[in-house]
Amino acid sequence: MYTHSSALTTLFGLLNTLGTLISRFTDQQDAARKKGLELYNLGEFRSSEAYLTIAATAGDSESQYALAEVIRRREKSLDEKDKTHADKDWYALAAAQGDIYALLRLADKASLEQAKTLAQARADSGDGQAMLQLYEMTKDIAWLKKSAEANFLEGQYILAIVHDKDHTFIPDAVERRTTIDSWLKRAAEGGFSKAMHWYSNRPPISQDLPARREWVIKRAQLNDVNAVLEYGYGLGGVYEDEDGVDTEYGFEKDLIKGYGLIWLVLDTTREFWRYNEASNNLSGIAKDMSSADMEAGKAFAQEWKGTHPPMWECRLTYSDLK
Repeated sequence: MYTHSSALTTLFGLLNTLGTLISRFTDQQDAARKKGLELYNLGEFRSSEAYLTIAATAGDSESQYALAEVIRRREKSLDEKDKTHADKDWYALAAAQGDIYALLRLADKASLEQAKTLAQARADSGDGQAMLQLYEMTKDIAWLKKSAEANFLEGQYILAIVHDKDHTFIPDAVERRTTIDSWLKRAAEGGFSKAMHWYSNRPPISQDLPARREWVIKRAQLNDVNAVLEYGYGLGGVYEDEDGVDTEYGFEKDLIKGYGLIWLVLDTTREFWRYNEASNNLSGIAKDMSSADMEAGKAFAQEWKGTHPPMWECRLTYSDLK
């Protein structure tokens, strides 16, 4: 069969155009996924929903689970008659791709059985997160201990919380405190920001300002939004007493950097529970600064933003424990 060369040229042109459009659309989906998950991890749930919807519709399981979580959080505050239960649909799509936490949220018998089968297989290969998931299903603390011993940082942190809340596991107060401190220290040294925060607020470190200062700086370097704000407060003099001494962390005042970090938190967030507090403190700091100083602070903030990972809230993946 003979095909005219001009027809082939036209066909190849159409294919190239189609390929370019598909690539562009995929790039847009990837960008939406990245932005949506960043906002979700920061706790900017309303802002994240549109981006997550694009990526979730395209089939990304992580975005599907995150979108379901956003909807679940929103609908928790609604009367039953106003709820759409749309979160179940997104959980189901993520679950169909093997997302264990989505299966746990669905919570029907078949989903829980599938979750246990998947988690058991992964736990058998040494997956500490799967061991934590088995704990979430069974509430058998043996699985939580295995997760912690497998060096899964979130498992170590949750084990410390469980021991702190339920004294029946370790009745002796001294032994219990030592155990909690040990797991918190391991998780903190491993880089788990919530563990760093709790560990640095327990005696004797809570009375050791240089140690507390070091821990809050480490947390801020991870761009944990609460730690960035605390770092900014320390540098901005928010915690100074009447003698000009920072009684919380022992920071030397640096108004430009302090202003910059607080401004960055406000510029990055809208739903942050400390937003109004941060805004009031920034206004107080600004009273002792010139316009040039404030612009220098914003320049420092942009430099920080460019050299650190996206700001986030460091929430637990599934558990509602505090």
